[in-house]
Amino acid sequence: MKKLLKVQDLQTSFRAGKQVTVVVNGVSIHLMPGEIIGLVGESGSGKSVTMLSTVQLLPGTGAVTGGRAELDEDGRNLFDYAPNSPEIQAVRGGRIGMIFQEPMTSLNPIMSVGEQICESVMLHQGLNKKDARKKVVEYMQLVSIPDAEERYNEYPMQFSGGMRQRVMIAMVLAAQPDVLVADEATTALDVTIQAQLLEMIRNLSVNTGISVILVTHNLGIVARYAERIYVMYAGGIVEQGSAVDIFHNPRHPYALGLLSAIPRLDDPKDRVLTPIEGMPPMPQNLPAYCAFYDRCMYRERRCEELPKPLLRDVGVDHCAACHLTDNELAEKKEQIKRMVRNSRPEKRILDEICLEVNHLTKTFDVCRGILQRKIASISAVDDVSFSIRRGETLGVVGESGCGKTTLARTILRMYEPSSGEIKLFGDDIAHMKKRELVPHRKLMSMVFQDPISSLNPRMSAGDIVAEPLKIHKMFRSRPEIHKRVDELFEMVGLDTQMRERFPHEFSGGQRQRIGIARALASDPSIMLCDEPISALDVSIQAQVINLLEDIQSRLGLAYLFIAHDLAVVKHICDRIIVMYLGRVMEVALSEEIYEKPLHPYTKALLSAVPIADPLVEKNRVFIGLKGEVPSVMNRPKGCPFNNRCEYAFERCFRETPPLRDVDGVHATACFL
Repeated sequence: MKKLLKVQDLQTSFRAGKQVTVVVNGVSIHLMPGEIIGLVGESGSGKSVTMLSTVQLLPGTGAVTGGRAELDEDGRNLFDYAPNSPEIQAVRGGRIGMIFQEPMTSLNPIMSVGEQICESVMLHQGLNKKDARKKVVEYMQLVSIPDAEERYNEYPMQFSGGMRQRVMIAMVLAAQPDVLVADEATTALDVTIQAQLLEMIRNLSVNTGISVILVTHNLGIVARYAERIYVMYAGGIVEQGSAVDIFHNPRHPYALGLLSAIPRLDDPKDRVLTPIEGMPPMPQNLPAYCAFYDRCMYRERRCEELPKPLLRDVGVDHCAACHLTDNELAEKKEQIKRMVRNSRPEKRILDEICLEVNHLTKTFDVCRGILQRKIASISAVDDVSFSIRRGETLGVVGESGCGKTTLARTILRMYEPSSGEIKLFGDDIAHMKKRELVPHRKLMSMVFQDPISSLNPRMSAGDIVAEPLKIHKMFRSRPEIHKRVDELFEMVGLDTQMRERFPHEFSGGQRQRIGIARALASDPSIMLCDEPISALDVSIQAQVINLLEDIQSRLGLAYLFIAHDLAVVKHICDRIIVMYLGRVMEVALSEEIYEKPLHPYTKALLSAVPIADPLVEKNRVFIGLKGEVPSVMNRPKGCPFNNRCEYAFERCFRETPPLRDVDGVHATACFL
């Protein structure tokens, strides 16, 4: 069969003043008709630049400086044409369509979504506006946008994130492309919406013959959907092969490292994550030898002495760029197994209850008009109860809009509770005045989702960590504060010499460590972690997870861990709460909720999470959830999940099911 797309020895450079830096060097990929392939690697590995180079969509400072790109093997090199030439414009957005990570920045906010798709139809299919409108409605229906005719005139801000991404896909399909490039297209979406979109893309590929390139750092996604995988590092391909080969017989230390760093839903509870230490090299500082050498646990002396390794055959249609032989790699793997920590830090959960929440509710008033009159109240958190013991980690999971973050902020008294109790070591702080709260505040701290936006850019890292010490007047003298800051830096694995640096001078993982050090500064008993690793690469995620576990073991902290990555939650948490539209749907021990989920919503969430193993994925049953989480303004009567539940019956639409105990440690809010 002829190759649909072939890129050979691609080289892309960026210019900064007089300095020219090669950021993608010698990349070769190919794509067959109707095939789905994956391009994976950490941030900065060159994945997106590779695809942008293929369609010559680089910024002004970037340029393709070598290689070939051919469509249909017709002999034409796409790189011979200027980026704004008619030949490339026919390919870009025409033959090759791209879906980007953030749809809101790709859509025009002052044009209706129908008009934007209509532009694409008229441009690429040559239809008049009347006929184009009919086609637009067909494409909107094809990508499962409900009420397409009515929503034609709505604007991007009136759509949710998942629906905006569907609009982008409809716009790309309007050009009738042969190749669809999804560049981290589902990264910012909930796991259920992510699964809906990816299933839709796979169905489009099967039904229309479109070829798909999935650019992602999520190994579970490529395990579920990709047939072949290219692993990128430092601007080059380090391994390529079938999905089964990459996941079951990885032959490059980087691929091995990625697989060791990610938690999986089917992992045993005691599995230890092995992070890839260090950071990828900057493009301008790439060594002449193997770029992965400094971070590689398998390295030998000759890896530094020999030139950069080239891709070599290690199996049928399986290549890896590594100097180590198969036997050496196998021996090293056994040595590393003995060297790395083979057990997680000892964890002691005491009977002492640190935090007890009883029937907590948080409502917000909705006001409209010039006089801002109250027209309604919405319950973001609705009758939530739980407790956390010292040394325990309680996970809170659910889709965006389910009330997880509002719950955490209400517990911290960043929001005033509407009703209910928040007992901190027996003292109800729910309705305390600010002055009464002061001695209680230092017992709780928070680690935020985005480390860069939660750190003051005008303060040094040392001053950021020292701030809680000063606020709570924990030390009197400056030397005592400096000494404590140094202790906190060492505790979270940061060099004390970095105290004077500012947040922009740190990597994402290091910034999150600063956030954790700041949270630890007040010597809290409970730490609320709100999506603390979702903005980080998989290798950095493993470092932060291991750090949190080590700190908990040493200090006996209790964690309230909020996340949308259910594999991470299973790995780190002892018990889990599943929330939906502000209510608790299910509570159980971590392993039990994964082995015996009782609520239909929990089952759907679990089925939507891909497991990083293509053979396991083939045998899994996918439960597709229809639609998205409804607005709390339009909360369904009865069970909040009834409009998306395939098991809903008459009673579910009349009554709200209470949270009922099943076996003492497992509870569910379902009539079934």
